[in-house]
Amino acid sequence: MSYRELRNFCEQMRALGYHRIISMENFRRPNFELVADILYWLALKYDPNTDISDNIDEERNRVEFIKQITTLFVSKARLKINPKRLYMADVYAVQEILKISTFLYKAQVSSPAEEDEVHDFSLPSKLSNIKSHKLLAQEITDLATRLYDQLGKEDEVRIAREKALQFLSNVSRGGNSQSEQSYIQKCIQTILKQQEQSIQDMSKYVSGLEREQKQIEEKIKRKTKELEQAEKRLKGMTSVKPAYQEEYDRQEYELEKLYQVYVEKFRNLVYLEHVLDAQNKQAEIEQKKKNQILQGVRGVIQDAEMNELRGGDDDGNDDQLEQLGGDSRLQSSNQEKRNNDFMRQQHGGFNKQQMDEDGEGDEIDDLSGGGDEEDEEEEEEDGIENLDDDGEDADF
Repeated sequence: MSYRELRNFCEQMRALGYHRIISMENFRRPNFELVADILYWLALKYDPNTDISDNIDEERNRVEFIKQITTLFVSKARLKINPKRLYMADVYAVQEILKISTFLYKAQVSSPAEEDEVHDFSLPSKLSNIKSHKLLAQEITDLATRLYDQLGKEDEVRIAREKALQFLSNVSRGGNSQSEQSYIQKCIQTILKQQEQSIQDMSKYVSGLEREQKQIEEKIKRKTKELEQAEKRLKGMTSVKPAYQEEYDRQEYELEKLYQVYVEKFRNLVYLEHVLDAQNKQAEIEQKKKNQILQGVRGVIQDAEMNELRGGDDDGNDDQLEQLGGDSRLQSSNQEKRNNDFMRQQHGGFNKQQMDEDGEGDEIDDLSGGGDEEDEEEEEEDGIENLDDDGEDADF
């Protein structure tokens, strides 16, 4: 209960015309006489024809008084009031009385003109509240449905309600019959048994949790030990050098050297294959040129023979043969110079170490190449001499 609610209650009671002065300190402690007087005065103000007894000397009379007050305002004013809080007659009772006083205060403050407006129905003024009317109609429908369901169960609940009310009335009157005491004892015993059962179940649940916690802690300890052992083993393995590590390093170093040698050899081989292909192509070109020269010489010889048969000039044929022979020697010497320049350029780009390693093989190749060139020159000279001999025989 807040200070503001106590203040509002005091002001509302003063506005309603309550004859006693009410302060906020009156409800700090239970004061049933003041609460009963306020309730009785509010009930008479709400319904002057009501028949409520104001006798509150005994306990059962007080219970009956609270019951009558609650029944009046619940049935006629549709107010939800808690009778237990009213019976406590303290600050919490003021919250329930405040509902009644607020209801009466609003009824007193409202003017007759507003009441006329409520009863008069005007369509334009109600159109703005269509949504609120729809919600209110839906709420009324839901409440009616719920009430209908509850009334359908009235036959089943009536007997139990009557028994409960009879039991409460007997208890409120201070009856000491054995049946009531035995029933109360049974209810208390069942409640105690239920609580004991729930306590046992909770204790079993707690013990199971403790057992699981111990198992989990043991697993954690075991796993931590295994982790520590594994870390120690890892450190030992990293610190200890294997027996074959030195041999492995040595073999790896030798393999690296051999790979470098292999790369150099392979590069030299590729270069030599390239040079060989170039020389073969050059030899094919030279052979084609020689074949062309020989074909030209044969054509000249054939022409000379034809001229002899026809009685032509011999000096012109001799000059042509000498010119062809000189041209062939000049071409062969120029080709030899070009080959020597190409070989010097290619060998100039080589590494000194490679040339030293492959020096002997290159010298042999140069010698063989030179021998081949000398053989080719000898064959050319022999071919030219043969041509000259053929020309002399033809002249003869």
